Amino acid sequence: MEIKVRELCKDIADDYIRFFDDRAFSDGSAEKGCYCVWHHWTSEHERARSLMPAAERPNRKRDFARELILGGTLHGFCAFCDGQMAGFCNADLKDNYFRLSRADNPESWRGISGERVLAIVCYIVAPDMRRKGIAKALLDYAVRHAQNHGYDFVEGYPSQEFSPRDCGGSAGMYIDRGFEIIGVEGGIIARKKVGKS
Repeated sequence: MEIKVRELCKDIADDYIRFFDDRAFSDGSAEKGCYCVWHHWTSEHERARSLMPAAERPNRKRDFARELILGGTLHGFCAFCDGQMAGFCNADLKDNYFRLSRADNPESWRGISGERVLAIVCYIVAPDMRRKGIAKALLDYAVRHAQNHGYDFVEGYPSQEFSPRDCGGSAGMYIDRGFEIIGVEGGIIARKKVGKS
């Protein structure tokens, strides 16, 4: 099985939406409908959605995801197998995630100052494609992307006791690739220096 990874872009917005509509949570997971927008979804977005007619609310995150992709705000990497999207990792400059900002989450910045950090905040792998190396391929691609685009560090937020529904990936996957595991309040950070500074 060949895994091809591409950076999320406007050209594959339909693949992304189709993946989240039909495949990402085909196991009945409670996360169905997230469209991986949580790191862009503010309390104001939630308030506005609550004021929408009930029939329109379920599609709001779907529409928001499309808006973010077409507007160049939602970033990450998409894994394809046999022409179909099989997985996604949400990754961007750490400063672009308000929940990881220096003001809102200073503990996560311990040990780094003004450096550029590629933060991987979520992995979603189709249930029928789990344990086939999709998340590892996405992580490897993210590290290469960071090295080629002037990042100083790559960070992930794995679960200490991993299960397939944990969106942060496994700590072991990061350790196997030379990441340092750092304990912080409320969890762990996997961090790897990839830049020269």
